[in-house]
Amino acid sequence: MAAAAFVGLVLGVAALVVSLALLTGFQTHVLTRLAEEAPHVLVSPAGRADFAAAEGAAARLASLPGVVSVTPVVRGRGWITARGQAVPAILAGRDEADGIRLDPAQARQLSVLPGEDVSIVSSRTRLSPLGPVPVTVTLSVREVGATATGRRQPEAVLPAEAARRLFGLPEGGATGFELRLADPATAADLAFRARETLGATQTATTTWQEANRPLLLALRLERIAIFATVFLVVVVAGLNLAATSAVLAATRRGDAAVLTVLGASPGVLSRVFLLVGLLLGAVGTLTGLVLGTSLAVVLDATHAIPLPAELFALAHVPFRPAPRDLLAVGAFSLAWSFLSSFAPARMAARVDVTEALRAG
Repeated sequence: MAAAAFVGLVLGVAALVVSLALLTGFQTHVLTRLAEEAPHVLVSPAGRADFAAAEGAAARLASLPGVVSVTPVVRGRGWITARGQAVPAILAGRDEADGIRLDPAQARQLSVLPGEDVSIVSSRTRLSPLGPVPVTVTLSVREVGATATGRRQPEAVLPAEAARRLFGLPEGGATGFELRLADPATAADLAFRARETLGATQTATTTWQEANRPLLLALRLERIAIFATVFLVVVVAGLNLAATSAVLAATRRGDAAVLTVLGASPGVLSRVFLLVGLLLGAVGTLTGLVLGTSLAVVLDATHAIPLPAELFALAHVPFRPAPRDLLAVGAFSLAWSFLSSFAPARMAARVDVTEALRAG
């Protein structure tokens, strides 16, 4: 019975370690992609459509410590049309863009492929002999691919000059700046300094954490849910250890009575059973941590679980055992093993010496 309880604890801890390593692997990939593709800080004017002096504002932002690059962006809303179909879109103009990059959903709706032409229609109008007509630009589809922007609606990326024509901005004008940082974790601090640099009342900032708050919250809740669910296996194993200790206390009542006659206090007997439970929990937890970590490392190194390339951006399921997860699993498992030993310890401390000696 003790062996079964011990093995249950080992397997429970190992399963929890592997589950968290799997979760960490996927979440690390998602966050890394966000940090690589999405702007770390988006700076936009407050209360007006665009920056009055974009070049000067860009230079001041670039001088802030920790800023790697400052990209002017012209962003607005419009429609993309092709083959009689039209889809609304957020249009983002960047200087390095060549042609237009469509989101896969947009390309599907328009039934277009790379190399084909599409028309981009702005909500702004211009006067013509026939009256006001929307400003339109025709561009070739350069690429079809999803981009991590932190926005719910997909974004279409086009050359900045074309975007300025669509939205009526002067040459060099910008509706915002996308900042990339040496350390994405410092985005909140740098956003504050950017507002101070350009004027707190005239500037609005959005960090990549703020733009992706629902996703980050979902990832945290997912981790908590997985931990709580798989930890139930450890809870059951701890209860099995408690039952084993209780059986041991019941079968060793005679020995406990003899120790009491020899001068052992109830506190000493209680501590003995607490130490036995803690020792079993410690050895089982350590064994489970080693087994789970080893299994996760082997699964990741051997690419044991492949993923279809057409559905996922990963070739295999990643496993990343994180030190903080190992510490959390070890601490919770040890604490539960210790708490599970209290009832058997109290049972051993309350032994009736006379009855135990008569029965023994």
